Amino acid sequence: MEDSIKGLVPHVLSFIINELCKNGFMIAYEKDLSDLKGLIEPDSISPDDFELLEAVDDDIVRVLLGSIDKVIKCSKTYFLINNLDEMEVMENEEYNLLASDNYYTYIIDWESKSYKDLLYNLNAVYFSISQLLYHTTCQIKLDEVEIPEDMYDEFLDKYSDLLRGKINPDDKNISLLYDLIIDLNTDLGDIDKLTD
Repeated sequence: MEDSIKGLVPHVLSFIINELCKNGFMIAYEKDLSDLKGLIEPDSISPDDFELLEAVDDDIVRVLLGSIDKVIKCSKTYFLINNLDEMEVMENEEYNLLASDNYYTYIIDWESKSYKDLLYNLNAVYFSISQLLYHTTCQIKLDEVEIPEDMYDEFLDKYSDLLRGKINPDDKNISLLYDLIIDLNTDLGDIDKLTD
């Protein structure tokens, strides 16, 4: 696998952690952390602020924290199976820029104002994360940063089979990311049950 592709994967996972964390804080700002709303921007919060989120008494925030844990575990596993130095990879600006190109292709900044809107938008957030992860698996499969246009549409065709575990790739990195897509979709199902 090309170094740039190998290196961008942990950065993509880091962007996903930040996105889930940001959504957790936006939801918490509407209730438990309302006194912090407007003082701290949700996208400026670092993973060190997780303790604050963990103190929030909201079932949806708990599911988001569970999702974050799954992404962190996926990232740690990725570093192990690829024998990568975490500090070296995470400090690489090129990898970060490549991952941010992927991230901004899929993740939309929802201008939600209410708690209800934020919960509703979580479906789109999780779906976009799945698209982002699938895009990253295509880069691994092709061993190229730029993927053909038709692969963007391919995701929709394969999404339900992927969620049912019907796609079994030989590549351990792709398999790891597919498992994460399935795990995050389970969390989305839990969110849907809580918001019905």
